[in-house]
Amino acid sequence: MLRTSLILGGTGQALASLASYAGKTISSHLSSTAQTTAAFSTTTDLLPASSALYWPLRIARFAGLGVALTAVALPVGTVAALVLTGRDEADAAEILSAVPRTLRVMWWSIWAAYNYKKLATSFSAASISEETYREELTAFHTRAAQALLRVCQTNGGVYVKAGQLAVSMQAIPVEFREGLEGLEDRVPFRSFYDINKVIVAELGRPASEIFAEFDERATAAASLAQVHRATTKDGMHVAVKVQYPGLESAVAADLTTMTAIASIAYFFFPSNDWRWLFAELRTKLNQELDFNLEAAHSTRLAACFADRKDVVVPLHVKELSTRRVLCMEWIEGAKISDVAALRRLGLSPRQVALTLLDASAEMMCVHGFVHGDMHPGNVFVRALPRSGNPLVRMLPWCRNARPQIVFIDHGLYFELEDNLRRLYCMLWCAFVLNDSATATATAVQLAGPRAGRALPEILRPRDWSKLAPEERRRLRQEVGVTGIRDMTRILNEAPRQLVDCLRAMALVRHTATRLGITIADRLRVNAVQALHGLQVEVEDRGKKGHHVEYVGVMRSRVKRWRLYLHIAAMRLVVWVALILGDQVEAIETPTPTGSGAVVAVPG
Repeated sequence: MLRTSLILGGTGQALASLASYAGKTISSHLSSTAQTTAAFSTTTDLLPASSALYWPLRIARFAGLGVALTAVALPVGTVAALVLTGRDEADAAEILSAVPRTLRVMWWSIWAAYNYKKLATSFSAASISEETYREELTAFHTRAAQALLRVCQTNGGVYVKAGQLAVSMQAIPVEFREGLEGLEDRVPFRSFYDINKVIVAELGRPASEIFAEFDERATAAASLAQVHRATTKDGMHVAVKVQYPGLESAVAADLTTMTAIASIAYFFFPSNDWRWLFAELRTKLNQELDFNLEAAHSTRLAACFADRKDVVVPLHVKELSTRRVLCMEWIEGAKISDVAALRRLGLSPRQVALTLLDASAEMMCVHGFVHGDMHPGNVFVRALPRSGNPLVRMLPWCRNARPQIVFIDHGLYFELEDNLRRLYCMLWCAFVLNDSATATATAVQLAGPRAGRALPEILRPRDWSKLAPEERRRLRQEVGVTGIRDMTRILNEAPRQLVDCLRAMALVRHTATRLGITIADRLRVNAVQALHGLQVEVEDRGKKGHHVEYVGVMRSRVKRWRLYLHIAAMRLVVWVALILGDQVEAIETPTPTGSGAVVAVPG
C-alpha cells in the first residue's frame, strides 16, 4: 500500500500511508520489552535497569522528558521530513529507517538526562561535596561519551557528522571530545544497482556507457556518498563520488530529531543550550549535499594554491559532474593521521603537520577562504618526487622526502571578509610582540566587546594541560566564560564568519598536535602567514612604499622593525624545521619578552 500510494496517489494518500506505516513500526518496537531489546540491542546496554521500559517510566515521573521525547521527536523526525523533502519511495524508505535511529538516541538522551539530573540534585541538596561532585561529573561525562560513541557508530550518517563536529568544539566537555575522537565516517557499501540508478538519473546514461572502465565495487563509503574508481573515455583515472538515493530525506529526518531533542533538553536544562550545534550541522550538510558547489570550491582552492607545489587539489571533470554526482581526478595518498604510512613514504610526521598548518593558515590569513571540514579523512599526503641528482640529494634540505598535502571533500567552505581577515592577521602580529593591549583592542574590533575579551586567550598559543586548575579558573573568570551558557553567548556575539573559520582551524590544530607540532610552531607559522596576509593587502591596493602596520595607531618605526625581525627569524626557523624533519632537540630562541620559545633544530 505504501508503494502504491507514493507512486500513484496524491501527497495526502502518501503521507497518510507513511504515517500509518510508521505508527505500526513504532508500535511494534514498543509493544513489549523483548521486542524493544531485540530491535535495539546495540543500545539496551545503556540502561542500567533490567527492564527496557523501567527507565523511561522513571524519567516520565521525574521530569517528563521521556514522554516529551516520544511524543515530539518521533513524529516530527519521520512524518515532517517527508512533507518537506520526500519525493519517491526511496525517500520514504530512508525516512522510515530513521525510526530506529531516533529510538536509539532517545534512549541515550533519557538515560543521560536522568543521571545528570540526579547528580545535580545530590549536589544542590548538599548530599555530596563540590570535590566529589566534580569527580563524579567527570566520571559520568566519560561513561556518557562512550555510550554516545556507540550510538553514533550504530546510527551512522548525520550522527557521525554531528560527533565529528563536536570534537572540534572547545565548548564541549573534554571527556566527550576525547570519547568521540574514534568516530569514523564509514558505512557499508551500497549496491551498484542503487548507485547506477543515481548516475542514470543525473547523467542520463548508465556508468557502462559513460566511462571506459567503472569499478562496480566502491573504494570508499561515507555518510553522504560513496566513491568508485573509473577511467574516462580519454584515459583519465577518476574518482566518481555518487550520493545515496533518498539521502536528503534521511538527513532531514535525522536533523529534525536532533533539533527536537536539543530543544527539549534545553527546556529541562536551560544552562546547557546545544541547539546552536545542530544549527551549524544543518548549514554544513546543506552545503555538502550540493556537489556543484563542491566542484566550484575545489576550483577556487586550486587557484589559491596555484603557486605552491606542496599543496594540491584534485581537478574535477565538469561535464561528468552534477548536483549528486561528482567526477574528480584520482590521487593516491596516505591518510594524514596514519603515522606508519607517512613514515613508509619517507616523510616526517612533524614536517607533514607543519605543511598542513602552513596551508590552513594561508587559507585564513591570505585568502580568507577556509576548508570547513579538514578532519584527517579529508586530508591525504603523498611524497614530492626527489631530485635525481645525487649531489643535490646530499644537501641537508634535500635529504628527507618533502610532503605534499592533498585536500579532498570540498563541500563545506567558510569565507572571511577582508576587514575581519586583516584584523585576524593583526591579532597574530600582536601575539608576536607580546603586546597584550593591542591584542585585546584588535580582538574587540574583530569579535565585539564580550567575545573580544575571550578571543586572545582562546587563540594565544599555550599548553592548557600544563596550567594549574586555579590558573585555568582565573583565566575563565577574567574573560567571562564560566560555563556553556557563557560560551554560547560569546559564539552568538562574534561574527558568524569568524566563528566558523575558527572551528575549522581547530580541526587542523587537533590533527597537527597529534603529529608532533609544538606551541611555538603554531605561533611561528600563524605569524608568518599573518604578515603575509597584511602584505598581500598592501600589494593588492597598489600602496607601494606603504609600511605594513599590525594596528593602525602604531606608527613606531622601532616596533615595526621589531615585528619584521621577529617574523624573519620565525621564517628561518620554520624553514629549518621543514627541511630537517624530526631529527631535532629543543633549544630556545629569544621572544619579545626575553623568556624564550622552544624551537626544534638538529641534534
